[in-house]
Amino acid sequence: MSRDDSRPLQRTFDPLGPTVRRAVLADGRTVHYIDEGDPAWQTAVFLGGAGTTVRGFGLMEFARTLREQLQIRVISVERNGLGQTPYQPELGFAEYASAVWELLDRRGVDQASLIAISGGGPYAAHVARAQPDRIRSLHLACTYAEQLHPDDVAFSAETVAADPVAWWRYPDDSPVHRIPGFVDSTVEEATRSVFAHGRDVPPHGLRHAFDLYRNTRLPDLTAVQAPAFLYWGAEDVLVPTKHMERWRGALPQVRALRLYRGEGHDVQYRHWDQILADVACLGDRVVVGRDGETQLLTPDAAADALASGAVLGIWAWA
Repeated sequence: MSRDDSRPLQRTFDPLGPTVRRAVLADGRTVHYIDEGDPAWQTAVFLGGAGTTVRGFGLMEFARTLREQLQIRVISVERNGLGQTPYQPELGFAEYASAVWELLDRRGVDQASLIAISGGGPYAAHVARAQPDRIRSLHLACTYAEQLHPDDVAFSAETVAADPVAWWRYPDDSPVHRIPGFVDSTVEEATRSVFAHGRDVPPHGLRHAFDLYRNTRLPDLTAVQAPAFLYWGAEDVLVPTKHMERWRGALPQVRALRLYRGEGHDVQYRHWDQILADVACLGDRVVVGRDGETQLLTPDAAADALASGAVLGIWAWA
């Protein structure tokens, strides 16, 4: 192959993942955040799982092309004591919610959809409770609600910190193993979330988050009248469907409950494409892959396509 010296070559840097930015709030707190996408697009606030940093959103960018095609901008604010964000023991859910809304004001965002996965659920609840009239839609994927029984499994920050990579380990038959580079990226996120301030720094932020999960009930969400979408694996053992039912009872406007039979806690990745479609179309379209293409179809058309051999999600899952 001959070299064409007249062809324009790369002039700027390509991103290595979400760019972490820094802001100082009115009360003097420093927050770290990402803002991915065009400011004119529909804004979604992303709340990742327990112990994740804002760069953890990069694990969802295997569908970046679809996100950009649907014109969804994502903002995420790092939580207390995780990643680059310093630990402050006095901060809880309410302070996190106020930081999110102050940052959205600064970024010129009036209304936003909220997307929460796994341990991001309680944070999303408090963000929504703080400014319910500014929520366009709420999307909860296998999200923890609250401690529903005294004997429920309690997670240990020390155990996670001792082997953070194990915290991210999915079974060998999980569909996440089909995403190129996913497992290696989880190793990077696991170590970053716990060791960003040094190997010998105690996991204060993680311990604080687990204490909040254990000791805090869901807030009253009756004022949140935005449509809510729930996504769950029927076989999820980490955050079982009783949490889905708790959310279902707490939210006034559940527009869609997407329960995936035979699937587990990896629904948040396997059906991330549908979450994006619901942000953009508010439940009016279903993502299916067939005949080598990805299509957005009405629910009735999607049902017909699935009956004829199509797969849920982008064609890459076929």
